[in-house]
Amino acid sequence: MSDTNLDKYQVYLNERKSLFLASFEQSRLFDKAILTLAAGAFGLSLTFIRQFVPEGQAAKSVCLLILSWIFLSTSILSTLFSFITSQYACERQIKVIEEEHSGKSNSNNNWRILTIILNIISIIFFLIGIIFLAGFGIVNL
Repeated sequence: MSDTNLDKYQVYLNERKSLFLASFEQSRLFDKAILTLAAGAFGLSLTFIRQFVPEGQAAKSVCLLILSWIFLSTSILSTLFSFITSQYACERQIKVIEEEHSGKSNSNNNWRILTIILNIISIIFFLIGIIFLAGFGIVNL
């Protein structure tokens, strides 16, 4: 390999490493944000009940609140499970790279796909939970 090609390859490796680290950091921040926001929404719902629903009076449309809790809980659990699948995805990716380096080309990483699915479920269920929580708040104001 000529020096020019070696230099280009080194630039490629450095850029790839930078992008990988940026992707890793974004994933970490996403997971942290979902956990923080979902837990905060739980706290908000409990505060809302205490502050806005008169004592001795039942809250209206409690089913909206329960649905909100179900979706927010599922969002949190999905995020927590994605931590585990992400670890397995990294371990599997190491094996995939080793297999490709040794000439095997049929390697795949299903843990990575599962992690992506769990992250998508997490954000969708978080948004649905917030919608139900907002609905409950609107009905009780």
